[in-house]
Amino acid sequence: MQTLPIKSLTSQLSLWCWQATIYSIWTERNSRLHRNTFRSQDSLIKQIDLQIRNKISSLRPFSPRLSSSLLQLWFSTE
Repeated sequence: MQTLPIKSLTSQLSLWCWQATIYSIWTERNSRLHRNTFRSQDSLIKQIDLQIRNKISSLRPFSPRLSSSLLQLWFSTE
């Protein structure tokens, strides 16, 4: 994370992925400890993917070009 270029689309997308991953791991841990519920890896990955897509989509009204560029980059990494 420290070696990513500042203010690039790749670094922004990587930061969002990092945040979504940490959040998903944290919520999964809490669910396992407190509710005794478990989700599969595929389920967690789909949740992270959906979070990133939603974040990118939320930018569309304010910056359609940025949103489009980020979505293209996200699809190219899959």
